[in-house]
Amino acid sequence: MKNITIHRPKESFNKNFSYKILVGNRILTELKNGEEKIIEIPDENESIKAKIQWCGSEKMELRNLSESDRIIVNGNKFLNKILLFSGSILPIIGLMMFSYGLISKNLGTGIIVLFVIGIIGTLTIGKNKWLRLKKE
Repeated sequence: MKNITIHRPKESFNKNFSYKILVGNRILTELKNGEEKIIEIPDENESIKAKIQWCGSEKMELRNLSESDRIIVNGNKFLNKILLFSGSILPIIGLMMFSYGLISKNLGTGIIVLFVIGIIGTLTIGKNKWLRLKKE
């Protein structure tokens, strides 16, 4: 068994959620905002992964880690912070279509459909990019 240090820096986003650290399919521990833990990992050929709600990080192989390694777990700033503001686009497009008549209803509907497809694609294809594991 190896001991490694896992650190989660303080973040302004996701601060109320803890990140679950998984080895294989087993939850090893949970990290709160700004927390650091020394954990014991098995010497198996498995992978380590961080998870938050339905999203997570990509896997990191345990065989690539040594006893003195430190793993930093942090959130992807673009997906966690900036993408949240994209939800304000829908009401703006609605106002431009219905209240002010600046764009036609067909064009506005097309923009909304493309926007929703983009959000669904980000949540499904990019779901393992919301968190990052970095070896230090």
